[in-house]
Amino acid sequence: MGTTAPPAGSRRERAREATTAEIKETARNLLVGSGPEAVTLRAIAREMGMSAPALYRYFASHEELLEAVREDVLAEITHALEAARDAAGDEPVERLLGACRAFRRWSLEHPREFQLVFASAGEPPPLERSPEEFVGDLAFGAVFLGIFVEIWQRRPFLAPSESDLPAPLVSQLRVFSAAVGDVLPLGALAAWLAGWVRLFGAVTLEVFGHLGFALTDPEPMFEAMLADMRRLLSQPPLPG
Repeated sequence: MGTTAPPAGSRRERAREATTAEIKETARNLLVGSGPEAVTLRAIAREMGMSAPALYRYFASHEELLEAVREDVLAEITHALEAARDAAGDEPVERLLGACRAFRRWSLEHPREFQLVFASAGEPPPLERSPEEFVGDLAFGAVFLGIFVEIWQRRPFLAPSESDLPAPLVSQLRVFSAAVGDVLPLGALAAWLAGWVRLFGAVTLEVFGHLGFALTDPEPMFEAMLADMRRLLSQPPLPG
């Protein structure tokens, strides 16, 4: 079931936009307060004093509403990453580390939103979409890739050559590389992807409390990981 928007700029449109924003805000408040399972159309309608069927005038389905909330959350994360990147100055490696710290900080401060965006059941989250969708929709991931390009252009680092990578990995990286504009050699792109996997894995484990068996405070380990990242990205290519 689709929805029809009123003419642009009309009073009705402004009222619709305000109600849409309130619906998303109510959904996020339920998410934060009680978890993803609490975000139902019936619960949102009850909080807003509306009927559940009335919500379908604004969102065609529960999943469409959740996707709108995810998009808002991703935009918020992206803004936080960009602000941290820019606050770190002109050195690309430090800009990358600043963005990494911001991602961890935001994720720990917003565990429910993190769960919705990155660990929800059902449709794959944006990070699991195709390369074309990554390019078109995911400014969040592009922040990290963009800084990596800055690092490479400023001072190429030691990265595997294409011939050193497994053939099945090379074939997949070529598809992704073409989608993002072939901005890095495949070896450097592989290094970016490995760094992202490491960062996302570390943050996910901490957000969900899976490091408590060994660590009461994971931050020193996270900082050690960033120090290792700085060292790897500062190594020049081998001569020849």
